Amino acid sequence: MPPRAALLYLSISDGSDPRTNKEVATLSAFFAVDFVGVSSHDQAPFFSAQARRVELIRGRTRAPLTLCKLWWRVLCLRWRNRYDSVHVINEDLYLILLPLLLGQRVVLDIFDSSFLKWNVPKWMVWLGQRLSYALPVKIIVTDDERAGLMPADTRGRLVIVPNYPPHYDGPKLSRGAEGLRILYAGSLLDRRGTFLTEKLLAADESLHVVMAGWIRDERTRALSQHPRVEWLGTIPQREFITQATRCDFILCHYEPANLNNIYASPNKIYDAIQADAAIIINPEVRVSRFVREHRLGVVLEAYDPPDLKALIRQLHEFKTTYRPDPALREQFTWEKIAQRLSAAHGATPAERG
Repeated sequence: MPPRAALLYLSISDGSDPRTNKEVATLSAFFAVDFVGVSSHDQAPFFSAQARRVELIRGRTRAPLTLCKLWWRVLCLRWRNRYDSVHVINEDLYLILLPLLLGQRVVLDIFDSSFLKWNVPKWMVWLGQRLSYALPVKIIVTDDERAGLMPADTRGRLVIVPNYPPHYDGPKLSRGAEGLRILYAGSLLDRRGTFLTEKLLAADESLHVVMAGWIRDERTRALSQHPRVEWLGTIPQREFITQATRCDFILCHYEPANLNNIYASPNKIYDAIQADAAIIINPEVRVSRFVREHRLGVVLEAYDPPDLKALIRQLHEFKTTYRPDPALREQFTWEKIAQRLSAAHGATPAERG
């Protein structure tokens, strides 16, 4: 029997985010997956049992020493192994590792585009895009909106792999009839939900918050200690959806400070569909139109809503009238689109290991 094809999966994170877990699970059915990432702790990724090898560089993300260690680790792996394909998360990591990727079959996966976040001159963005997008055989983006932002010469290589969750068939927990419960999860920081959550807690004594994910600043850490906040730590996506089944709303709040936030493609919207929970989202985010169209939740008046009392009333009213559409739960699932990821690496269903 011929040896299994091998794939090198490269990330600047510790692999605990939902998308990486879905992708490694999907790719491990076709490839022996070696994962390389960066972590500040000793916790193994949730997908560890599905990967052939997990290499976590200890250190602070993006610290020069950490990046040097990452570069060296990838060099050693490439020297010792023959990889049939390489999966790289985001343009900044691709540019750092570019000399090591020459001659490899590379798929560039853009979770959050560096060029939509960086405040740099246009010529630097142009140059960075040319270097990042020239060689990958496929470039993955998360939705049609992000595909529309890509340079014209990449269009033939674009693959849209949305942030849909696996179909959820787990337990449905009880939602209280009184008060409000909001799930605030993901990358947790001041301008991405913390300041609004503080205001909502102050405006409504019946409101409780469930928090899970990655705390990014001290203000958010303090919020996790609030008496009406339940802190769960970092949990896998399935557990996140289970927790969402007992919450009335999931918060999706993005400061419209850059195009990356405006064109955010949060998996939480589709997690909410699986959990029959509603969404709270600010109108500056383009995907709020999808929320409004399907009546999936409350679209705020603005990123910083001026009338909190009116918002609290609106949230209570929406809770009592919300009727989830069961057809959406079947439509927006990872199982419907996972083959796009494996096909980007040249794998077919007949090659499943």
